[in-house]
Parts: sequence; C-alpha cells; structure tokens
Amino acid sequence: MLDVLIVSDYNFGKNMIAKAYLKALGSDYFTVECAGFEPGPLNPLVTIIMKLDGFDLSNCDSPCSVFDLFEKGKRYDIVITICSKRLDEKCPDFPGQLLRLHWGHSDPDKIVESRIDRIQQTRIMRDGIKTEVINFIKAYREGEFSELR
Repeated sequence: MLDVLIVSDYNFGKNMIAKAYLKALGSDYFTVECAGFEPGPLNPLVTIIMKLDGFDLSNCDSPCSVFDLFEKGKRYDIVITICSKRLDEKCPDFPGQLLRLHWGHSDPDKIVESRIDRIQQTRIMRDGIKTEVINFIKAYREGEFSELR
C-alpha cells in the first residue's frame, strides 16, 4: 500500500472529492489523507454534489494543515496538489516522497454568480477530479509510475 497525501488550498473541497474517489476506487493500492494550506470547513456545495454521486462527506476529518503534517514528520509516497501553481510550489517535500503530482482545478467558491452557477461549476470540478483519480489509478496499475515499484 502506498500512502497518498492530497493537498488543496483550504482542505474544504477539492481534496475531499479526490480522497473520496481514491478511497472508493483505489483502496487496494492506496491509503489517503488530506490537508490544506489554510484549513477551513467543508464547502456545503461539495457535500451536496458528492451526495449526488453516492458519497456522504458529512463526517469528514477535521481540517488539517499540510505544514503541521510536515512538522510532525509524516511520510507519504505520493503527494498530489489540487491548487494554484503558486501554492503548489509552497508545498513541502515530505520524507520518503517518491512522486509529486499537480492537478490544476479552479475553485468554484470563487464564482460570484448565482448559486445555480456555483453548483454547476462544482459539479464540473467534481467530474474533472474524478477523471484525474481514475486516470491516476489506471496509470499506476499499468506501471507508468516506475519510481513507485
């Protein structure tokens, strides 16, 4: 089993989506944790959108800082950042880290239009992250990450 850390801006949406899908689809290969650069509460729209796909995120882990995990000496084989490139560059390299991936997805919380627009954009983001997770698992199974073998 490989230990994966998924990091996003605030630990309240994008990484929780990725964690849910990676646990559901890749639990034979990976254990998963989440963190944020500035942890905050779970975005309620993410809870709604994930419930539509069969996931209950109402009992998610409490927010955690990526820097706290680093200071505690946590070890991860894979670190996936789902944030801006600027924040990606600030993410520490963890002990034992073999692979670092960056998945760039916009944050629907920044949308100022109607609630319907935010819900639609959150759904688009969810589907994009789900595709990233599926492709990541497929690439791992097909041996594309030779540094992990």
